Amino acid sequence: MEVHVQSNKPKRTTMKRKNLLFLAIAFLATFSLASCLNDDYESKAKLPSAEELKAASKLIQGSYQGKIYQYGLNDRTGKSEKKDSVNSSWEIKDDSTLVIRNFPSKMLAANITDSVLRKTIAALPDQEIKCAIGVYNVKPILFLAAPYAINLGKMTYKGQLHDISIHFRFDPSFTYGGYDTESKTTACYLKGVGVFVDGVFDDLATSPLTTFLIYSKPKL
Repeated sequence: MEVHVQSNKPKRTTMKRKNLLFLAIAFLATFSLASCLNDDYESKAKLPSAEELKAASKLIQGSYQGKIYQYGLNDRTGKSEKKDSVNSSWEIKDDSTLVIRNFPSKMLAANITDSVLRKTIAALPDQEIKCAIGVYNVKPILFLAAPYAINLGKMTYKGQLHDISIHFRFDPSFTYGGYDTESKTTACYLKGVGVFVDGVFDDLATSPLTTFLIYSKPKL
């Protein structure tokens, strides 16, 4: 019996890696192909029907648990690397809304260069992030994700009180997600963090250098 249990562990680990790899390959392949298509090919390509998109949107609805991974540049190598990870949960509520819960404020503040504002934001409770989503591909299921702004209220910046909000960068070539129908897992990429002061963008964060990946266990 002990031998049987031990032999199953590597298989489970391998399956997890295969599922993650499946999503990564699916994402990259889809966007690489899209970037290479010319107008003539696109005009002839068979796009998903409204019924297919609706069915895919319904299939991915539900509650998920998993991790949020934060990535940033290594100052020495100049390459992106994992900086942090936390447990989290999220829900795809309907065909247009993804809600991420327990998003650490310290992750939002990680690249803010003003020390006072960074410490103030990092000390806030975890945030709830709402994203507008839209399924655009069904084999595999892929969707765009555009997070709404996070309004943090009045905070001290440069010695005065200002309305501070956090905005993610929307980039259709990167801020997207997918669902693996076999493993019932989902993944989604979010890109960068920008700080707005009194409604105006202020270059306090190295937005292009920070990315986030949410990756789930099988759907509940």
